[in-house]
Amino acid sequence: MIISRKCPKCGDDRIAGPHRLQAQHHVAVDLPGLATATLESFTCINCGYTEIYSDKRGLDNIRKVGRFALGQTEPRLAYCTSCGAKIRPGDSMCYECGAAI
Repeated sequence: MIISRKCPKCGDDRIAGPHRLQAQHHVAVDLPGLATATLESFTCINCGYTEIYSDKRGLDNIRKVGRFALGQTEPRLAYCTSCGAKIRPGDSMCYECGAAI
């Protein structure tokens, strides 16, 4: 819907959003550790069809520490050359020793 700019349900091109989903502060995907992913919605104002997406920072967090559906594999872990701690693809620094990757 955000790419085609049309509702897949009714074909209308009047799409509202992005709007953050609100809870106490905002709705966030529960990820292991402290990382979260904020969700944003786009809604067709004709029929109410709504799609929900993660924001860019949240998508990076999902890629790093998210859970994956059955049949998909998690990203391969690498190891820090300074301290030997596990690091994930996309990390820019080691979270154990602070060394740049």
